[in-house]
Amino acid sequence: MLTDAYKRKHDYLRVSITDKCNLRCRYCMPPEGVELLPHGQVLRNEEFVRLIGIFVSLGVVKVRFTGGEPLVRKGFIDIVTRTRSLHPALELCLTTNGLLLGNYIDDLERLGVRKLNISLDTISRERYRAITARDGLHDVLAAIDRALAAGFFDVKVNAVLFGDTMAELDEYLDYFRGRDVTLRFIEKMPFVADEAGGPFLSSEALMGELRARGELKRNMGTDTNVALMYDYLYRGRYPMKIGVIPPLTQKFCSACNRLRITSDGYLKTCLHSSVDHDLKKLIREGADDDRVRAEILRAVSEKREGHSLDCDHDDGGCSVRSGSRSMSKIGG
Repeated sequence: MLTDAYKRKHDYLRVSITDKCNLRCRYCMPPEGVELLPHGQVLRNEEFVRLIGIFVSLGVVKVRFTGGEPLVRKGFIDIVTRTRSLHPALELCLTTNGLLLGNYIDDLERLGVRKLNISLDTISRERYRAITARDGLHDVLAAIDRALAAGFFDVKVNAVLFGDTMAELDEYLDYFRGRDVTLRFIEKMPFVADEAGGPFLSSEALMGELRARGELKRNMGTDTNVALMYDYLYRGRYPMKIGVIPPLTQKFCSACNRLRITSDGYLKTCLHSSVDHDLKKLIREGADDDRVRAEILRAVSEKREGHSLDCDHDDGGCSVRSGSRSMSKIGG
């Protein structure tokens, strides 16, 4: 079992299979964009499958595929198919921006990828274009509805908290009421140098707005390692499931059970750490599985107790900085 010095057990692996993305979200990458990795630096399909197998042998029971945008990688289905064949009991999940999701619903159901996290910060076409630099809102909403119609998927819709989130909250809640989704709101984390999207907005501000519109009850039975879950009766009539992810105002480091593989084969034991462990170099130099396992165990044993983000309150706001890669380079 992958246990660190603070007795945290790590059984959840997030795998970024590409650094490419078909959106340009302003809070995810710098305005000038990012330099994409040369093809040869990105792990090959068989290398991803091998690394996943090594982590499974160390106790990982859940794998989430991320990017960039994982569905832009041509080998995505091949990676999932091989992984499912080798590890039938492994829980497989996907995080996507939803633009291409409609094309993959049947394959995902066939391969048992039941948990879908879909990033969607707005249901306003104008604001969607402003955030993502693309005009794809219709495709994302259609994919969500198709996933729900399949009756197979556990669908979560993730929105990063901005000031505009509050202004649009009624429209957002009205759109998703009656749909079997969990809405999760995430405090904006510092991965770009500017204040893209406006100043930091705490989850407490959101909670106040939600309570003004309905009855909010904590459901600790559905809490996850990162999300505080609530049963919500919106406008006194519409039951909804709400999640709040507050990595800055309420650190969840003590319960962290996740590790990350970047698309170029580095192990990150913390999303916000600047320390990466090069597993690609090992496997391309011919290291056997035992040698790779030893490096993974060493990295996990050195995992820090918590992330080092600083939150300095100034004029009622919060300014935060991270020395890590941009989010588009990590995979969330």
